[in-house]
Amino acid sequence: MQLKHTPVIPLTIPELVSKGISLSVKRDDLQHSIVSGNKLFKLHYHLEHCKKSNIKTIVTFGGAYSNHLHATAYAANKLGINTVAVIRGEQIIPLNATLKDCTDWGMILEPVTRKEYKEKTKSPVIQTILDQYPDAYLIPEGGCDLLGVQGASKILDGVDQSQFDYIVCACGTGSTVSGVISKSQPHITVIGMAVLKGAHWMESEVQAWLEKLNAPASGEHLAKWMINTDYHFGGYGKIKPALTDFIREIESRYDLPLEPIYTGKSVYGILDLAKKDYFPKGSRILFIHTGGLQGNRS
Repeated sequence: MQLKHTPVIPLTIPELVSKGISLSVKRDDLQHSIVSGNKLFKLHYHLEHCKKSNIKTIVTFGGAYSNHLHATAYAANKLGINTVAVIRGEQIIPLNATLKDCTDWGMILEPVTRKEYKEKTKSPVIQTILDQYPDAYLIPEGGCDLLGVQGASKILDGVDQSQFDYIVCACGTGSTVSGVISKSQPHITVIGMAVLKGAHWMESEVQAWLEKLNAPASGEHLAKWMINTDYHFGGYGKIKPALTDFIREIESRYDLPLEPIYTGKSVYGILDLAKKDYFPKGSRILFIHTGGLQGNRS
């Protein structure tokens, strides 16, 4: 699956127009019908390595509704690579739609308790699972490592950044927004919308990734950036009626599909910040649609 330049679509939202603000959406949900958005970018270099190195098995991690697991299972299946997923939470039967797809694409599911999952490879249970696949290639949860961040840095390829002042994207680990920051031009302000409650730690994570990418310090030929922690709606995976109603309205009015875990919270945040006069008049905002729409299924 090759990365492609996806369309940048302007949205004429009256609440923004009245404040002299324009909003456009980079539709990376259209990258691929299944492996969409930032997941394809973060898997890009991992999959290239697996192909070149003739890797036979991938082991990775995720929750029961993980977009990352879903994308990895499909992409690896197309490449003829076996996949194993260490799943957070031992109660996975009956399989939800996400995991059903994963198993249909040949992924082996290894459920563990949340406590064991949190310990990752320090857990004897997880280490026992990994020992069963000694030659496997390990991809961390969400593809969140240096290769994943380098893949995310390709998100802005083909984007005319002179047309924008702000770039906004959802973030759960900080890896995607780190890649975006590393390739944003100095006049840009990048806002990462954290979808986890209390994600103040994410700023240090982003800074660490930028240093590993050898990106210059902020202000030295690098975009300004910040992590906004105000629009988590109660925490990761938490959904409130106001958010659900907002997502329905946006899709109905603007034909823009969103989901409640990442993109819905971010677009809500953009409009709310505009309402509070956070963005100066004349601001031009680009929202990166990170996909994940398969998560709308039960």
